[in-house]
Amino acid sequence: MTLTSERIELNGYHEWVEAAFERGWSDGLPVIPPTVDRVQQFVDYIGRKPEESLGDVPPKYGEATIEKLAIQCVMAGCKPEYFPVVIAALEAMMEPAFNLNGVQTTTHMNEPLVIVSGPIAKKLGMNWGTRVFGSGNRANGTIGRAVKLIQWNIGGSFPGEPDKSTFAHPGQWSYCIAEDPDNNPWEPLHVERGFKPEQSCVTVFGAEPPHSIICFGQASEVLARLTDHLSGTGPNYYDVMGETLLGINPTNAAILATAGYTKKTIKEYIWYNSGITLGHLKRTGIQMAYVEKTFPKWVNYGNDEQRIPIAVQPEDLHIVVAGGAGKFCVACPGWGALGGFAITKEIKEPRR
Repeated sequence: MTLTSERIELNGYHEWVEAAFERGWSDGLPVIPPTVDRVQQFVDYIGRKPEESLGDVPPKYGEATIEKLAIQCVMAGCKPEYFPVVIAALEAMMEPAFNLNGVQTTTHMNEPLVIVSGPIAKKLGMNWGTRVFGSGNRANGTIGRAVKLIQWNIGGSFPGEPDKSTFAHPGQWSYCIAEDPDNNPWEPLHVERGFKPEQSCVTVFGAEPPHSIICFGQASEVLARLTDHLSGTGPNYYDVMGETLLGINPTNAAILATAGYTKKTIKEYIWYNSGITLGHLKRTGIQMAYVEKTFPKWVNYGNDEQRIPIAVQPEDLHIVVAGGAGKFCVACPGWGALGGFAITKEIKEPRR
């Protein structure tokens, strides 16, 4: 298998680091030198031809060949066994419903969040517990960063042009978590989305950064906190609907499950009990040209007391059990009905 990417000769690691910054190959943090032997190791691990293409990555539409993807994985600090996860994540992002071009050029601050579920999370030693959205785990950190470097170096998602995000968020460096396989009282995310328990999958969702929600007490009180948090303007969901991810820690998941709640009934409870009146939304300057295209068909725009739910349907809420034991849950609002929808793909590990 012949690698065809440009080769440059440099005198040592520090010269490489400076060259990566000067040539725009770095996203603002140092990257690992993608030496020929290291890139070849990744290509050999996956067992696919280096010239095989997964398509063109927007917004600049660079071609995502296996070789180019391997280079980004090396630069991010991945191990070869992480490569199948990165490939599955890109496959999910390339689905039309995800609208990767829009995700990468909007003024909104959503970023592709990679959620790994199934046996591979434990196999790779991923973090699904304490500090799950934070630093400290190589698999989480480098898988997430490889996905971002693909967006950067192959997709050309550079600040200002073409990325118009008003603020963005730190997930532009890395945004990857695993779902708790041991303390989840409900079906895993990938099973809920139609896959088998023994399969390993990645779900990618265009999400804002985690919004902290302190939740304690009985199940009714936990649900009241979640519902109250999701009943405020700010995120896009009351303007253009869309999807929202809830991260529930194992402590609160156990409280809810013991009280008889399932993922389905939690979603239904939140959908029926959260919301803002149409009149309140009008007072906050809601853009009717948007809402009339995305709100549920049954909304009566002449009734200012009409309750507007957080989403078109309860199924547009996604639940993941993760995080450390404690009293905090998180909400990760999506982009809205414009794209960034949750897409799940199986992680296809090479046969040995």
